[in-house]
Amino acid sequence: MVTITSLIPIHEVLIETTVTDEISIAKSWILDVRSENQEDQTVIISLNSKTNPQDDAKPATVQLCIKNKCLILQLLHMNQNNYLEECLGDLFRDERFVFIGIGIAETAKKLNGLVKVVKKVDVRDLVKVNYPLSYVVRSRLSLKAMACELLGFGSWKPKREICPRDFTSRVLDEEVVKFLSVDAYVSYEIGLKMLTQQMI
Repeated sequence: MVTITSLIPIHEVLIETTVTDEISIAKSWILDVRSENQEDQTVIISLNSKTNPQDDAKPATVQLCIKNKCLILQLLHMNQNNYLEECLGDLFRDERFVFIGIGIAETAKKLNGLVKVVKKVDVRDLVKVNYPLSYVVRSRLSLKAMACELLGFGSWKPKREICPRDFTSRVLDEEVVKFLSVDAYVSYEIGLKMLTQQMI
């Protein structure tokens, strides 16, 4: 069993990332998130996944991010996959939590055999609703382009090319952890901005 906590810098923010294949660590992280946000009526959290290249129907990793805290679950190496519902179920069913991400419907579909996500919104749909004149006509919205245009983030690139099999490693290397963390954090920040604008 492997658990690693890292600090990932991006644009003057340090993302505190926990990478684990242990249900108990994931439970603790989720418990802290729910405890810290128990007074909030709406809580935004990003949900992303990376596919197992040997089985497109199943994710190799699942990433959750709220504020500057990120959790990377290595589903491929979890011996206790049967307990994933117990671990994530209460969080995903909590109607205060709105899960946002790129292609989140596909992520939720892949998780459906393990746990059901109740409230989910695609980041690209939020952007198109908030900026219809600028984004509706664009069929493909990349996360990097949206981060640059909406958050003022410059491009971020791993020091080496990341390929699908990298997500299946028992121990994720530093560049893969950074790649997953930044994607999850940027999804969260864009979703937060879009939903906040709708609430004003």
